[in-house]
Amino acid sequence: MDSNSSNEKGMNRTILHDLYENHRQSPYYDNLCRPVSHLVPFIAKGIRGVTSNPSIFEIAISSSNAYNEQLRELIEAGKDIENAYWELVVKDIKDTCKLLEPIYNEKDGVDGYVSVPISPKLANDTQGTIHAAKWLHKKVGFPNAYIKIPATQESIPSIKEVISQGISVNVTLIFCLSRYEAVIDAYLDGLEASRIIDLSKVASAAAFYISRVDVTVDKKLDQIGTAEALDLRGKAAIAQAVLAYQLYQKKFCGPRWESLEKRGAKKQRLMWASTNVKNPANPDTLYVGSLIGPDTISTIPHQALEAFLDHGTLSRTIDANISEAEGIYNAIEKLGVDWNSVGSQLEHEVLGSFTKSFDSVLECMKNKAKLS
Repeated sequence: MDSNSSNEKGMNRTILHDLYENHRQSPYYDNLCRPVSHLVPFIAKGIRGVTSNPSIFEIAISSSNAYNEQLRELIEAGKDIENAYWELVVKDIKDTCKLLEPIYNEKDGVDGYVSVPISPKLANDTQGTIHAAKWLHKKVGFPNAYIKIPATQESIPSIKEVISQGISVNVTLIFCLSRYEAVIDAYLDGLEASRIIDLSKVASAAAFYISRVDVTVDKKLDQIGTAEALDLRGKAAIAQAVLAYQLYQKKFCGPRWESLEKRGAKKQRLMWASTNVKNPANPDTLYVGSLIGPDTISTIPHQALEAFLDHGTLSRTIDANISEAEGIYNAIEKLGVDWNSVGSQLEHEVLGSFTKSFDSVLECMKNKAKLS
């Protein structure tokens, strides 16, 4: 390599490249819209995957004319609105999978994934989730697509079944440690039940939510109102995430995991979701910067990504203060805040929000179809 190209590479290097190369954390972009070519500069800056959700697709389809031509063609071909929605979504996912294929191929399928969510209306339907996941997997047809399944009680058996079929899954909407452990067990159960001899092509991520946890727990701490409670505000989400990482390390070692690893199995990577800072009193890079650790994924929305690119700092933070995290977690529990109840409340709220987005985008498409 000549000195000019070496200098150019140095100039193009960002904090995201260092995050991956020096700290083994993969930054994923939590946004998707047409044209998917808008992702190219972010990939150049070090983004290694893309996530989506019903709210992201609602904004993309409702606020852009880029989908109108395909929508018109689909309606003219006799597709109903919901089927047309899935055609629009699948096209975006396939086009993004193509963009990220080189990243997927260069590291034997560690990164380069694009997440596509099943309908939020299937969250409490075990068999419906299995059917939808198989259909979406076949429809997209790319090995670097993650089928996104929520970690509801009813979907835990779905995750096991879908993984056993060799379909890669992003398990989303994890808000508490007990549900996270159930998600890991579903993944391990699915791998063990699989008839696939070489498991190396099956991948999974577990999306553990961050900022929403602080919003909910802080409200409860405000209601308690003691000096101790008020001092714990803004600390719950990171503390719980630190303990989630400890659980990840514990579950993916020992005889059970080693026997799966011999069949080529990959660890289900812990993925930080909802890393946007909702409290303006906190630094805008708080959640991204506080959860840096190896073999994890950080999904970063646009605003948080711009902030981190501009003034983020790098150090291994995820296990720098484990005893402090345990102390915070236990102190919050002793004050009467039930972590599992927080998880159930957030699951209900976010599923409701995604369902509203799903209904809203279908209504918008219906109106667009009338005008075409």
